[in-house]
Amino acid sequence: MGDGAVKQGFLYLQQQQTFGKKWRRFGASLYGESDCALARLELQEGPEKPRRGEAARKVIRLSDCLRVAEAGGEASSPRDTSAFFLETKERLYLLAAPAAERGDWVQAICLLAFPLPPTRNLL
Repeated sequence: MGDGAVKQGFLYLQQQQTFGKKWRRFGASLYGESDCALARLELQEGPEKPRRGEAARKVIRLSDCLRVAEAGGEASSPRDTSAFFLETKERLYLLAAPAAERGDWVQAICLLAFPLPPTRNLL
């Protein structure tokens, strides 16, 4: 794949805070693997400054992905969004996309995180 993003938009990420959990909105870019880059999901904070001790950009390597699944009724999400889990070897992310786009995000992430092996010609 080329260097361009496969999918872009906005996603919400649930983050743990001192008192409870909070949803934060990120600009999201999904990239496929290329000759010089890994398949990844990049979450970029908005124009405001990042909080002390936090990176302005989060990168989730899709090669570390173990599962992607719809959250269903297990999690409440921001208004007009629908939540899904993205589990890696290191942590479980709870993300939310606009309700009409969640299926597209889940499918695109799955295609990059779990590529089908090439088929063999048995003839």
